[in-house]
Amino acid sequence: MDIHEQPQPFDLNWCRYCPQTPFPPYRHIPGVTPHPIRDPLGHSYGMEEELDDTPIPPEMWKQNKAYLYGVDLYNFAYWWEAHEAWEGLWHQAEDTYRLFLQGLIQVSASLIKYHMRMLRPLRTLSTAGRAKLRQVVTESGDVEGNYMGINLLEFLETTDAFFTPFFSEVVTEKTYQQITVPPLILLQF
Repeated sequence: MDIHEQPQPFDLNWCRYCPQTPFPPYRHIPGVTPHPIRDPLGHSYGMEEELDDTPIPPEMWKQNKAYLYGVDLYNFAYWWEAHEAWEGLWHQAEDTYRLFLQGLIQVSASLIKYHMRMLRPLRTLSTAGRAKLRQVVTESGDVEGNYMGINLLEFLETTDAFFTPFFSEVVTEKTYQQITVPPLILLQF
């Protein structure tokens, strides 16, 4: 596996939640591809971020195009771009909503590290992100663990299964290639 290659989605046939918004022409890999925002060759250079003056509350997630597009980006291996889509919302969010977005951002960032074969940051970010999402389950008060369309209990089970092999004493290229459970986000409408 060459880290200079574009990350590939775990499931090309996964459903889209914001299909009207096209994907960028490439998936950003820090240090490899042009920085999407700062580099004149970047896929989002000069584009203004569109955020509503009044943030959309978490219970209206179905109408939140930035959130839904972030989920699409994440599921189709645009992990840096998903992180950016959610970060704009995170800046406006408060309390549990803010914690939730930060958890998703950290899990997404850990997948960039997975692609780049950077084990220590993969471990750190995935652990921090999953801990925040567990806290959201506790704080949200939903016994089934649902938050913004995600069954967090199921998502955490999936991400735990995905990341567990990377916490072994010995991690080889084979570890990276033997993915049994892809950490995809399934929204429940």
